[in-house]
Amino acid sequence: MENWVIIGLGNSGDKFHNTRHNLGFWFLDLLAKKQNLKFKFSKTHHAYFTFMHFNNNKIYLVKPDTFMNESGRYLSNLLSFFHCSSENVILIHDELTLPLGNLKISKNKGAGGHNGVASVISGIGNSLIRFRLGIGSKPFDQMKLSDFVLSKFSKPELSLLEDQKDSFLKAIFSIFENGLSSTMNFINQTTRSQQPL
Repeated sequence: MENWVIIGLGNSGDKFHNTRHNLGFWFLDLLAKKQNLKFKFSKTHHAYFTFMHFNNNKIYLVKPDTFMNESGRYLSNLLSFFHCSSENVILIHDELTLPLGNLKISKNKGAGGHNGVASVISGIGNSLIRFRLGIGSKPFDQMKLSDFVLSKFSKPELSLLEDQKDSFLKAIFSIFENGLSSTMNFINQTTRSQQPL
């Protein structure tokens, strides 16, 4: 049996619920609900976590209880506690370069300007798998990036995410069923075919 850790990025607190920057938390809550799991808080590791078993893997779901730009601060100790290597980490986060509702999976990549991802890479390296959920780009150039990523989704946007949630869940389970390469090829080809011409 292998140990895995799926980390979702977000900001703790009710005021950040349903904001674009909290898609990592949104996805882990979705996954936990599907598996009938409850998160518990670890004061030692400054995170909420739970776990599940799937296809001979023990998979921990982790939501760091820090602000986004400190997401990686306690992860090295947490991975040691869970006996998990950084190669078996899947990081779920919002992605500005993808249209809302699109998904791209990557590995061994830089942070791309995402402060939360940069903090995680600083803490545990960049050999992790990235599960990048699109939030689209700013509606107008003058808008501050921080205002955009901390803005809440509209009802139509939440509806679009709701329509896509099953495909997101299938993709995460596919990594454990079909392997990373096969899943990446399928998901990323699908994403490219969805891009506007």
